Amino acid sequence: QRAELQLPKGSDAVEAFKLLNLRKASDVDWSELPCDFAELSAAFAVIPPLAGCQLSVWKVIMAVLYLGNLDFAGKGAVGDSTVADAKIADPSTTAVIARLLSIQPTELENAICIQNINAGGEWIKSPNSIAYASDVKSALTKALYSKLFDWVVEMINSSLISGEGGRYFIGAVDIFGFECFPTNSLEQLCINFANERMQHMFTEAVFESVIAEYQKEGIDVGDITYEDNKLLVELIDKPATGILSLLAEECFFPNGTDASFAQKIKLAHARHPCFAEVKLDRTAFTLSHFPGKVTYQSTGFLEKNKDPLSQDLVVLMQFSDDDFVKTLFEEKQSTAMAGSVRRFKSAKFVGLIDGFRTSLNQLVKTLEGTKTHFIRCVKPNMDKKAMSWDEDVMQRQLYTSGVVQAVQATRKGFPDHLPFAELLSRFEQVVPKAAIGKAGAEGVRALLKGAEVPETDYRVGKTKVFLGVGVLDRLEQRRVGDIASKGVS
Repeated sequence: QRAELQLPKGSDAVEAFKLLNLRKASDVDWSELPCDFAELSAAFAVIPPLAGCQLSVWKVIMAVLYLGNLDFAGKGAVGDSTVADAKIADPSTTAVIARLLSIQPTELENAICIQNINAGGEWIKSPNSIAYASDVKSALTKALYSKLFDWVVEMINSSLISGEGGRYFIGAVDIFGFECFPTNSLEQLCINFANERMQHMFTEAVFESVIAEYQKEGIDVGDITYEDNKLLVELIDKPATGILSLLAEECFFPNGTDASFAQKIKLAHARHPCFAEVKLDRTAFTLSHFPGKVTYQSTGFLEKNKDPLSQDLVVLMQFSDDDFVKTLFEEKQSTAMAGSVRRFKSAKFVGLIDGFRTSLNQLVKTLEGTKTHFIRCVKPNMDKKAMSWDEDVMQRQLYTSGVVQAVQATRKGFPDHLPFAELLSRFEQVVPKAAIGKAGAEGVRALLKGAEVPETDYRVGKTKVFLGVGVLDRLEQRRVGDIASKGVS
């Protein structure tokens, strides 16, 4: 199997692959890895759709690793990187990749180093520069790994579907953490936008649970509102004028640049409360996310959004002699999966961001159709130490996870809910004359009136009283003062 997978000879074969970024295999503590190769193979064998495809999976992974070793030669290698004369530096590496993917090495080199341009109905072959050829190679590397990963997940999910067609399921969604670095690009915008969508769902879920309790108690909720991040979500994702829509539009224009994209969003959203320009940097802009402000550098946005995987490479994979490779690159009937953007026969530009948005929208749709529970995991410290509590670390996580914002939203109405009996037993000694001989809703109203609480600051339901912000605190202060005065006397 080593020969079929084109594994380098020697015990330290992992050092041969640049993508693994290992100088010495001995530097790795292999015991920290979750499993060894035998255990991984055994796990594959347990899942029926994967059991017979192990060799095919390993071959694609090896092709990805060898693509990372693919270097280029030409004048651009020693001078101007824009010179269009890219060639594969070591043809033997191309041959290994071609064997693993069951394609012709010459066709692989041509698809990477040459682009076919349709000019006036005629196809013209144009050599790529080393810089562009490197981008094409990287795009193929990412596409192979991404499509393989998606396929493995799809097979695992299909094996878990019951005979009822998966009508009922228990799912877990692990959300990206909010990101803010010294330099933030399109990746951070996507991750933070996903967090914003999840935060919007979280706030709605928390507030709706409160509204449901109000309605159960027969309380009018028409005048109860809450603040959410809807404005920021629309700023990023609104059709036609949202930041992502403007990015797709700019990618469609032949002369579109990162600078012109930045200028467009600044003109479109100059007065938006969640948007701000960076005066000293024309290509930067700042968004006010729910955890805080993040400045994004638009340089590279267009290039990252454009799908550099050439149609020549896609066709080459689709005509591979390996049925498994064909399956990975076959056209899907939908664009649900991130990274598998279809090429529609229309003038509309479809970039990588479109796959991300489609995937995120489907995730939100799925979550909205389920009974959702939220688990917020926080680290007590950054050193992984037991019995160590860092207050700054905890506070930062509570803010960036949206917990504080959700609590603030729910406290816009009547945050303290007490059963009638609890309120009366706790405070009737504080306002004795008001509630003497009274119980239930009548006693509660009498007590609160005696405590001089305005009617606008509370609502009386069927079994509970809902107190506005600060009411319970004032009652508690009055109770503590009463106890203290009796203790002194």
